[in-house]
Amino acid sequence: MKHWLISIIFVMTIAPLTAQQVEAIGRLSADTVVPGQQFGFELLLKTPSTFQVKWPVFADTLSASVEVLERGAVETSKPDEQGNKIIRQKIALTTFDTGWISIPAQHIRFSPEGDTSTHYIVESNPLMLRVLSVPVDTTAAFKPIKNTLSLPLSFAEVLPWLIGLVVLAAFVYLASRWWKKRKKRSTPESNETVPGLPPHELALERLEQLRLERLWQQGQLKEYHTRLSDIVRAYIETEFPVNAVEMTTFEILQALNPLRINEEAMQKLQLALELSDLVKFAKAQPSGMENDMSLNHLADFVRESHQTVKDVQAEKTEEAL
Repeated sequence: MKHWLISIIFVMTIAPLTAQQVEAIGRLSADTVVPGQQFGFELLLKTPSTFQVKWPVFADTLSASVEVLERGAVETSKPDEQGNKIIRQKIALTTFDTGWISIPAQHIRFSPEGDTSTHYIVESNPLMLRVLSVPVDTTAAFKPIKNTLSLPLSFAEVLPWLIGLVVLAAFVYLASRWWKKRKKRSTPESNETVPGLPPHELALERLEQLRLERLWQQGQLKEYHTRLSDIVRAYIETEFPVNAVEMTTFEILQALNPLRINEEAMQKLQLALELSDLVKFAKAQPSGMENDMSLNHLADFVRESHQTVKDVQAEKTEEAL
C-alpha cells in the first residue's frame, strides 16, 4: 500500500512539471472570411529540444466544415538559450459554411528524454472563425423562372441520344487531334521576357490571348484557370522581387503586402488566385460570369500594380534630384 501511494504521488508531481515545459499554440491568419476564401492556420509547439515529439498528420478536413487545401512543411528551430525548440507547420484552409466556425484544438503527443514508456499529450487552444455570408446584389436583373422538372426518361428513350453523343464525341476528339497537329502551340505563360515588351504589357497580351482561346467555353475549365494563375505568377516574378512561381497563393499575398499595391487590386488578385486553387482541387465549378471576372480581375491587378511600380520609380527620381 505504501509503495502504490508513493507511485501515485510521483506521477502527480512529474505530469504538471512536464506540461509546464511544453506549450502548443494555434493561430489563424484572419478572424473573418467569406465562404470559399482561403485562410491560413499555423500550429506551433514549444518543447525542450531533448523531448521526442509525434507531430499530427492532417487529413483533407480539419473539422466537418473546414477543408485542408495545402499543407506546408513541418519546421523545427534550433534550441534557444533555455534549451527549447519550436516546431511549426502552416496549413491553408477554406470553408463554405457561414456563421461562427470552430477550429478544434490539436493534440500533440510527446515523451521526455529517456522515457520510452510514458507518453503525454499537449492540446493547442481552440479557435473561432467568423464566416460572413455573401451579400445579394439587389441591382442585378431578375432571371427567368426555371421550367418544372419532368419525369425521368427510360433507358430505351435515352439510348439513341447516348449513341449520338458517343459518335459526336469521337468525331470532336479526332478533329481536335488533327487540328493540333497542324497548329503549333506556344506556351506564352513562361516568365521569359519578350525583347522590347514590358512585363505588364506582355501579361495583358497573354491574358487577352487566353480570352480569345475560349477554353472554359469548351469545357477546359481546369486548363483555363491554370493558365490564368501561371500568367499572373510569371508577371509578379518579373515585375517584383517575389518568387511567385514557387509560392502558394497565401505566400504570394503575404510577400506583396509591403509593396504598397492598392487594396482593391490586391483583393482582385486574391479572389482570382483562390478560385483557381479551388478549381485545381475540383472543389468549385464556377459560372461563366465568374470565369470572365477572374481574367478581368487579373488584368486590373496588372495595370494597378504596374502603376505602383511607376509611382515608386518617380519618387526615387525626385529624391535623387
